[in-house]
Amino acid sequence: MSNYLLGFPNKKERDDFLIALVVILFFVLLMTRFIGCDGKLQDLAENPQNAVLATQATLADTDGDGIPDKKDRCPNVAGSIVNDGCPSDSDGDGVYDEDDRCPTTKGSAENKGCPSDKDGDGIYDKQDKCPNLAGVERNEGCPVGDSDGDGIKDSKDKCPKLAGIAENNGCPADADKDGIYDKDDKCPELAGVSANNGCPADADGDGVYDKDDKCPEEKGTSSNNGCPADSDRDGIYDKDDKCPNLAGVKSNNGCPSDSDGDGVYDKDDKCPNEKGTSANKGCPKAPEPEIEEADAEVLREAIQAVEFETNSARLKTSSKRILQQIVGILKKYPDTKLDIIGHTDDVGNDAGNLRLSERRAESCASYIIRKGIKENRVSYQGKGEAEPIADNKTPKGRSENRRVEFKLRN
Repeated sequence: MSNYLLGFPNKKERDDFLIALVVILFFVLLMTRFIGCDGKLQDLAENPQNAVLATQATLADTDGDGIPDKKDRCPNVAGSIVNDGCPSDSDGDGVYDEDDRCPTTKGSAENKGCPSDKDGDGIYDKQDKCPNLAGVERNEGCPVGDSDGDGIKDSKDKCPKLAGIAENNGCPADADKDGIYDKDDKCPELAGVSANNGCPADADGDGVYDKDDKCPEEKGTSSNNGCPADSDRDGIYDKDDKCPNLAGVKSNNGCPSDSDGDGVYDKDDKCPNEKGTSANKGCPKAPEPEIEEADAEVLREAIQAVEFETNSARLKTSSKRILQQIVGILKKYPDTKLDIIGHTDDVGNDAGNLRLSERRAESCASYIIRKGIKENRVSYQGKGEAEPIADNKTPKGRSENRRVEFKLRN
């Protein structure tokens, strides 16, 4: 063997080591004789060269950092026992201190252990108010002369303390040019006022902007151009209109004009300046003509005396006598006119009864006209079961309700 066999500096040190090793192995072999161990230790004792190799393998330290490879997490890179054989990494960013340009600040491998600095101004992005624009530390990473860091020099920036855009001379975007920046403008595409958060003025708050609102001081609807609803379009809002579905006038609270206040609108009133009744089409009730009591009795008797075939407008023969008497009264009082009104009981349906009452009144009028009374002196109408004079629940009451009235007027 060479003097430097096994890595010892001289032969004496090597021999001392081997002698000590043989002594140790002898005692180990002696003990195995008593405790029955296998022959591995005996082999080592009989072959010292193998023992040396085994010891050398156990003590291997590839990176020479004094930490055996078996306990070294970085066996190929010299490290410290504190870091389990790996080099130091003070900031724990995965970049060893010896390669880390920022060993006490976490960074990235691509930035050699330092934090990101996109603009390369030496101010890390996380501390740089202008990370994409090279600046100086005293200006928090922004260029000198650009206080808000928007890339527009203060000398040319109309809003030097507020980051903006070049198109707006350094001020924030304001698409509608109303002086309210888009970020604060609820209507960024529509010029407005600050009082309405950037939207056009809407004094009554109805959602219709004043510029389009025909009633800017009164809440309304968009369908009515910002004015309150006016269903009949008479210029009087429904909320103030007593006749919201009928065009009227303000003086009559939205209802049609009624000059005489009789409840019959002027458009339907034949006597618009004189109080009357709806039954008389707005005119006062004409005074009844003065006739003899005997003639008045004939008219009263006719109410029940005039009869018809069942469910028919055909006059019974017996009815013609009383009708002939009425013809005589009309001839006796030539300046009078006659209204004939037919009525029924409530048996059957309303519409049918109304038609029957009108046809019966017409039959009477036709008879009288045929007997020589001018047509313009006789009028008729049917009211069906609408105006009973007795109880329809009894036969007697129903009989009284089936009637024809004859009213003489001037």
